[in-house]
Amino acid sequence: MPAMGAPKSDGAGVIDDLMPSQEDLLYEEELLRNPYSLKMWVRYIQARQDAPAKRRYLLYERALKSLPGSYKLWYAYLRERRTATRGMRIDHPAVASLNNTYERALVSMHKMPRIWLDYLELLVEQKFVTKARRTFDRALAALPITQHDRVWVLYLVCGLVS
Repeated sequence: MPAMGAPKSDGAGVIDDLMPSQEDLLYEEELLRNPYSLKMWVRYIQARQDAPAKRRYLLYERALKSLPGSYKLWYAYLRERRTATRGMRIDHPAVASLNNTYERALVSMHKMPRIWLDYLELLVEQKFVTKARRTFDRALAALPITQHDRVWVLYLVCGLVS
């Protein structure tokens, strides 16, 4: 461990950036008492609005580990990650990570049409035609028939139906 005031090595600096700070202790203590409090997780994430993206993503991941069925957390996390990858090339690791995050969200959010539609739009923007078609099929299989019209509108607009 470096002495006080000594410069940090690169690895230690990254880890220190991800560790909770003194300001986080109030939230951390409350979450230790009740890790299933959606309100507390949302407050904590909002309080760290100016934190580095990796730190915020780690907070979202921790919150989702406690509350995997929270639409509010998943939607906010996906929206933030999508905003961060806007304008990046499709071969960038952050874009692949975003796609994986959508797939993980769909494990517990498979009945939520908004998550499906956002992911489908993303795949169409990325021009992953085969993956998009298969995902459209998965969405239609997972969603109740009353939600199919929302998916079909996007499917037909994208021109992926032959």
